[in-house]
Amino acid sequence: MIALDRVLVGAAVAVSPAAHRAARREQWLADVRDAPELDLSPTALAFGALTTALFHRRAGHRSTWGDTMTALPTPIRSAPHTIRTVPVLVALAVVSLLADGAWLILQPNYGYESASDRVLGVTGAWCLVFFVPGAAIALAALALRTSVRRRRLGASMIVAAAVGGALQPIITPPTALPIALVPVVLALAGWLVAARTARWTWTLLILPVAVFCLQWAGVLYPLVPVRWSPFLVALPHLAIVLAGAVASRFSTDAPAVVEAHGEALVDKTV
Repeated sequence: MIALDRVLVGAAVAVSPAAHRAARREQWLADVRDAPELDLSPTALAFGALTTALFHRRAGHRSTWGDTMTALPTPIRSAPHTIRTVPVLVALAVVSLLADGAWLILQPNYGYESASDRVLGVTGAWCLVFFVPGAAIALAALALRTSVRRRRLGASMIVAAAVGGALQPIITPPTALPIALVPVVLALAGWLVAARTARWTWTLLILPVAVFCLQWAGVLYPLVPVRWSPFLVALPHLAIVLAGAVASRFSTDAPAVVEAHGEALVDKTV
């Protein structure tokens, strides 16, 4: 069990009703620990525990999620989450990207008064446009219902794209357009790999690349009022999310199902 899984389960237990925390901690840690034996993603299950605790905070009884998971017959395939973790993570990424525009608007118009102010401004922008969306989409890729190898490879590509996008302005000249396009292409490619989409969906790479090129050339800025222009900074990344959402509709993997009479991993009655 990796540290991230423990953190997610710990957070899920912390927001659970006090009377059920001990039972949930024991059950959820055991479920996440044994997930690889059932060809399930431990991180996806850990995040499922967190969303269960968050969305059903006032429930009076413990989730049957762990019981149904360990009681499933073999052979099995992972069941779809009743609480859809992937849309929640994608929504988090979109909110973060939109918040980046607001963050840039709030920055001083006449320069920073100190180096610490400059560091704070740049760090906030990086977190909102690279690190938070990158982490959210990578977790979403890990929660997909494709093979473990695909999910891990795709998530790794997305994380690399987020880190590379943040470092690119530092290590390359501002005019290095081909290099700046690499994180954009890598992020969407990582999602397409993880989701195992149809081959033709790879043509959707054109969308974020075209938006990035238009932004880089300054074509988009005259189209919006100056005060709203900071929101255009994250537009290529929003295009990545849009293209990924469209491509996911054409996954070549059939929906994963449980054997007859199986139950969902997350019980909505909790």
